[in-house]
Amino acid sequence: MGTDPEARRRLEQGLRRRVVERQEQCAANWQHAVQVGQALDLGEPLGIYHAEVIPALSARQVLRMLLPIPAFLLVVFLLMVCAPDAAIPILLVSPFLIGAYAVKCALVTRRGRFTRWLYGYAGGMAEVDPDGRPRVVRWDDVTDVVDEWGSAGSESQAVWSYEGFRLTTADGRTVSFTARYENALDPYGPAGGSIAAVTPAAVGDAIPRFLSLADLITGQAVTRVVARQVAAVRAGADFVRGDVRVTRDGIAGPKGAAITPWAAIERIELRPGRVKVRPIGGRARNYDNYRDGSGYAVLCRLLVALGVNASFEARG
Repeated sequence: MGTDPEARRRLEQGLRRRVVERQEQCAANWQHAVQVGQALDLGEPLGIYHAEVIPALSARQVLRMLLPIPAFLLVVFLLMVCAPDAAIPILLVSPFLIGAYAVKCALVTRRGRFTRWLYGYAGGMAEVDPDGRPRVVRWDDVTDVVDEWGSAGSESQAVWSYEGFRLTTADGRTVSFTARYENALDPYGPAGGSIAAVTPAAVGDAIPRFLSLADLITGQAVTRVVARQVAAVRAGADFVRGDVRVTRDGIAGPKGAAITPWAAIERIELRPGRVKVRPIGGRARNYDNYRDGSGYAVLCRLLVALGVNASFEARG
């Protein structure tokens, strides 16, 4: 079913207006990104991202938060032993005291929160805290990239949730970038893609697209790292991710398992922590890693670049 041209025009005007409003709100941050890029020779910004950061509590703060609990229980116990009638009013108001204590803990936990900014460029990324020096990662210095997944299940049945990317640089640094980063110029945030998916094509196509942090890292870092890994494997080096070993001749599982030649493989299916190798006319072989589900999306890209029929499903 077609879309009325006038309705589509009004829709596009509204979408552009929201984009312009967001650009005006972030104008100062964009200008700062331009200045940082020029100062650090990173180029022009490709995207600016932000995430709320809640600093971890110190041991002293945790003790101060927990101290009222045993003190309250001790007072109630002593009153019930020594003066039961005096304990009744305290027990009656205890739900309100518990609620007030929970509110106080929530406020203390969120105290000191701030917005962290991440600027993406063609030459790298710069992570910036308020009043702090930019922490820089240059794409050419990245030697390894891992898609990070956190486990929400037991060791025997892990359920993985996407947490971001972990980059390793030539000087030995390991830097993680959380999936909570959102494109500051996107007025719809992560919901934009979902809205476009459930609306008619004519409406979904009108919703502007913005470069996500995952797309930025994939296009700039993952592509370069995978290209180097492909060259190394074809030259005879082995690539290991978890218990899976990729060689020039094929793929092997843990504990010295025999290599399955590439020519004997129909396809390989990957998920966080799981690799299923389907041989031609044979029984599928499962290689599961319940300890660490990270790195399998990048592994899939390596396999595809080697000419293997491989796919990755982003679920546990």
